[in-house]
Amino acid sequence: MRMVSFGLVFCGLASGLSTVVRADDFMTECLVTADQRMCQCMSDKIPADKRAAAIDGMRKSNTSTQPGGNLLDPSTLSQEQMQGLDAVVIAQASCM
Repeated sequence: MRMVSFGLVFCGLASGLSTVVRADDFMTECLVTADQRMCQCMSDKIPADKRAAAIDGMRKSNTSTQPGGNLLDPSTLSQEQMQGLDAVVIAQASCM
């Protein structure tokens, strides 16, 4: 019984930490183009099921805007990345 309880606590902590890491990844990518207040607002509005795709899409978008980067071609994004970027745009609009 003790091992089962320990296992459940460990799984809960692990899943909580993975959410924190994704939040940090979102903030890291968002802060490339926006301020802390805007990024926090957007982070709060991104649905959990779109969060990973939003981070991945923002990462590609940020890379394309760096010196020497190529313009972002939407045809190079997966369906999930496009949906993630859509969630970012919707969140950004509601935070303005």
